[in-house]
Amino acid sequence: MSTTRSHRRKNSHLFSQRKNSDSTDMSIELNSFSYPNPNDIESQPRPEEPNPVPQWSFRNRKVPKFTFMAIAISLMLSFFLLIPMYKTTSVAKNDPVPHKDDQTSSKKAFTIKEVLNGDFLNSEKAFHFINPSSSILHHDEDPGLFLTTETDSNDQTRFVARQLYDPGFSENLGPNHFSYEGSDHVVQKVQVNYRLDRMIMGTNLEPEFRHSSKGYYWLKDLEQGTMKPIKPESSMDLTLISYVHFSPGYNFIYFVWENNLFIQNVYSGESASQITFDGSEDVFNGKPDWVYEEEIMATGQTVWWSPDDTKMIFARFDDTEVESYYLSKYTTNSEYPPMSSIKYPKPGTSNPMAKLYLFNLNEGVLYQLSDLAIDDEEPVITDTILYNGVWLNSDSFIFKITDRTSRRMAIKVYNAKQSSLKTVRSIDSASFDGWFEKSKNILSIPPNEVSGREGYGYVDIQADADGFNHLFYFKSIEDAQGTQLTRGDWEITDTGIVGFEYDTNTVYFTANEIDRMSQHLYSVSIDPAEEAHLKILQNADAKDFYHFKLSSSGRYALMKMLGPEVPYTAAGLLPDLLDFRKVDQKRVFEITDNAKLNESLENLALPIKSHKTMSTEDGLILDYIEIKPAHMDPKKKYPLLVNVYGGPGSQTYTEKFNVFFEEAVSSGLDAIVLQIEPRGTGGKGWKFRSTVKDKIGYWEPRDITMVTRNFIQHNEANIDKNKTAIWGWSYGGYTSLKSVEYDQGETFKYMMAVAPVTNWTYYDSFYTERYMNEPSDNVKGYSDIAPVQDLDAFSKLDRFLIMHGSADDNVHIQNTYQFIDGLDLQGVTNYDMHIFPDSDHSIRHHNAQRIVFERLYSWLSDAFSGHFHTNKVS
Repeated sequence: MSTTRSHRRKNSHLFSQRKNSDSTDMSIELNSFSYPNPNDIESQPRPEEPNPVPQWSFRNRKVPKFTFMAIAISLMLSFFLLIPMYKTTSVAKNDPVPHKDDQTSSKKAFTIKEVLNGDFLNSEKAFHFINPSSSILHHDEDPGLFLTTETDSNDQTRFVARQLYDPGFSENLGPNHFSYEGSDHVVQKVQVNYRLDRMIMGTNLEPEFRHSSKGYYWLKDLEQGTMKPIKPESSMDLTLISYVHFSPGYNFIYFVWENNLFIQNVYSGESASQITFDGSEDVFNGKPDWVYEEEIMATGQTVWWSPDDTKMIFARFDDTEVESYYLSKYTTNSEYPPMSSIKYPKPGTSNPMAKLYLFNLNEGVLYQLSDLAIDDEEPVITDTILYNGVWLNSDSFIFKITDRTSRRMAIKVYNAKQSSLKTVRSIDSASFDGWFEKSKNILSIPPNEVSGREGYGYVDIQADADGFNHLFYFKSIEDAQGTQLTRGDWEITDTGIVGFEYDTNTVYFTANEIDRMSQHLYSVSIDPAEEAHLKILQNADAKDFYHFKLSSSGRYALMKMLGPEVPYTAAGLLPDLLDFRKVDQKRVFEITDNAKLNESLENLALPIKSHKTMSTEDGLILDYIEIKPAHMDPKKKYPLLVNVYGGPGSQTYTEKFNVFFEEAVSSGLDAIVLQIEPRGTGGKGWKFRSTVKDKIGYWEPRDITMVTRNFIQHNEANIDKNKTAIWGWSYGGYTSLKSVEYDQGETFKYMMAVAPVTNWTYYDSFYTERYMNEPSDNVKGYSDIAPVQDLDAFSKLDRFLIMHGSADDNVHIQNTYQFIDGLDLQGVTNYDMHIFPDSDHSIRHHNAQRIVFERLYSWLSDAFSGHFHTNKVS
């Protein structure tokens, strides 16, 4: 146990002034007409930030969280690593699930053009629960207050607060645009408090990295109809702010400017007070640096408020010792291209140093918590990663740290009343032969006298003795063992814990118990006396994919049915939303508008999808999706495209409804598509996942190639073996390269790789060391197994395509350049390359997002038409 150090700084006007301004942080997605990215595989809960792009767009992509549909390719490994034998049976798990209307004979095929034009997108009304300052514990206190937008007869959009309890309740919060000092501004982010008297609005947003942006922010007094720009007192002009949020009780707003943290009392009229003063290009207060934002936090802010608004803890990241990576900008019309840099730690190099500070608003004092070390046993580990944090009550803050390789974890509790820091649990990932990934949220469980709960506890997700991620209930803050609430050969999925119902002691969560590619809502009681401990709340015979968000009491819900049928979203009483097929439209607030999508489905023939499995010789079951043209000719041979992501812990292919690149290829190019989940991917337990530990790039290409070869063998009459291609983006691009390397031209004749990793010493340390350990402790893995190095294998392809953005801050173009240089040295010339100037990992700059998919499609069309084979360069 250790104590904190304090640095006293008085800010008397910040002292808490309770006004019962019940409210909650929230953002509203103003543009819900955006294409869902099916390969965004970050597994931790996402902050609900609006999309700043005012037109259709693909959602953020990922790398080793890599992003787009992935692909497989092979690797040639050390001679003593044995290649297993595989069972070759392929079993269909469920019937194909096309659109409801199976009368497809009169429907037309479609191409990538219809996809990129948005013909298969739906639109949704904006919706966000507005939660009170303290959680509502009882159903009868919860009106289901939410924020949405409405368009009036003059085609003007306004923000409106409404209730699910009283459909007649409507509070006009004003238009989504305004003028200030002669300039027009369109609101892109909005947060409103529970009293509906204050609102934060964000305009002129400029994306920074995956989850962060900068923009102008405004505080609107909804009672007076006035607004003021939010900025430091020292700034006379409008200032680009990293973010602005309300505190839980909405007494305060807090924001970050130039990497320093500020607080402002909402009701006092005083200007903002600066809490930190050392923010710089190397020091980040209240916001993460690049690697923490990308790999750990999945948000642009790192501030945690106590529920009573009296104190907050924030993280400080020091990147002074972290090496920089430099990016040139080529499309600025400058005679000499300007350069920017980001702090980017690579395997074996110095990581950022994280510290936690507490600011006590009642005392006006800033405390530094003790150094974040794993000190429960020798040797003490000081090179650590901060993973997650949450206030369990107004005095106890629980957080997780690991060593730099994410193999050992310490769960610590800071007691603000006692100014003490204590390790309450420690976990060694060797117990489940894995690693620690981004943490899902911890759920605080408040006292309940009726149930005999005298103090606070919490529910967390961790691997059980059988190697599956399940719920554990810790009855007190210092409980070191916990009680396992769920068990079985399935896992907690999505955001994990959805909510808690105080009246019934019920925890709601999502899981894949019914089917590995499906997701349903479940409940479990933390009361051991309950007879029906675990309950599935939805139709167990329907392999659907749902996402839920609950109101504070659990009375109301936002339900998203994401597939396999046409998506449908609605809000209302939770019991009314458990089966979308039986929803009474008069009892819910419908959010989805499928008119355009349904029109497309009436005229265009969707390919037929089937979820299938294939077993390896050692008993592991591999999932894959087969996509076939709507009108198959049994006498015809079809091209085959294999699409893979395959990153450790990812789950890319599910029962979600999706019409995108692969569907366009199947329909427009008359091809069969396979989407394969190799070992190492998520949702199937740690035995399946941890096989890739310390040797990523070994099993993925073997599994992908095995499934492809066996599929061709069992469907030989319908597969053109000379027109088999593989493709992927990011980790999928890497897996594609490794699969080609392993296959040696036997199965795959064509390959497309977008923004691939080619050498893991070039990727960031947090992600890479989590799966590969440090380079000094895994020389063989880094030098012999993981890199793409058998370049002669690529000469055995008919042709391949490499694409990358020159300003990729995630997977640096260094990977592609080193790979291409090796090909040139080897004399391999049967490739095409497309570099997108100034595009980052998502490849969007200057119309690139559309061009990248048009190029992929047209290149594949040339491949399947035999153009490259006919004109092959010797």
